[in-house]
Amino acid sequence: MALKSGHRVIPLTCEEAAKQYEQFGGNRVGTIRLDPDGWFFTSPFIIFADKLYDFKFKPSDIVVMTYPKCGTTWTQEIVWTLLNNPNLDNPKGSVPVNLRCPFLENYIIKKFY
Repeated sequence: MALKSGHRVIPLTCEEAAKQYEQFGGNRVGTIRLDPDGWFFTSPFIIFADKLYDFKFKPSDIVVMTYPKCGTTWTQEIVWTLLNNPNLDNPKGSVPVNLRCPFLENYIIKKFY
């Protein structure tokens, strides 16, 4: 199967899948590999891959990118506060940060359903 990005979806062999399950024990939905880059994803990624590829950012969008478990939520809070709440009196400041600064993958999944 080919994706709009030009990658081919390759299901893992039994040996490769066993190795992935050993390293990522919480994942039991199946894994795939994208060639030519060799990236590993869970099988449900196929449903959303083309939607992510086609996503159009607005000129006013700000993208926060961090390594996993490296302070993403804290960074989102800082950026939002700098832009919208410098005096710490914005009424939306009490709204959870994940509602003020949504993750791209959550937006794509909600738009899909």
